[in-house]
Amino acid sequence: MISIKLQIILIAGAVICFLVLLNLLRKYRMELKYSMLWIIAMIVVLILSVFPSLFNYVSRIMGIEVPVNALFLLAIFGVFVIMFSLTVEVSKSTIKIKELSQELGLVKHELKKIRDLEREN
Repeated sequence: MISIKLQIILIAGAVICFLVLLNLLRKYRMELKYSMLWIIAMIVVLILSVFPSLFNYVSRIMGIEVPVNALFLLAIFGVFVIMFSLTVEVSKSTIKIKELSQELGLVKHELKKIRDLEREN
């Protein structure tokens, strides 16, 4: 069983993070597709903190004796999942930037050729 203090901290943290996330979405400082993982993580934290008996069930399934350790393990796993998904997105963006830079270089080269031909004529 988790303590009532940890339960309150988890609920407050999830609610505060959700409000910050909504504010970022409202100001268009974060895209919805990137916020979905955070929203899911906050909902899971909120459910587990409102119903602390679920921690006992989850910890028994995972074979962990202390439910708080299961909480920390799940939190670390969640952070790794979010980091992995963000790494994939950064890699995709890097590839797109590289392709766009190469295309821009080719277009500039062609434009320079056209301008040189026009000067000669």
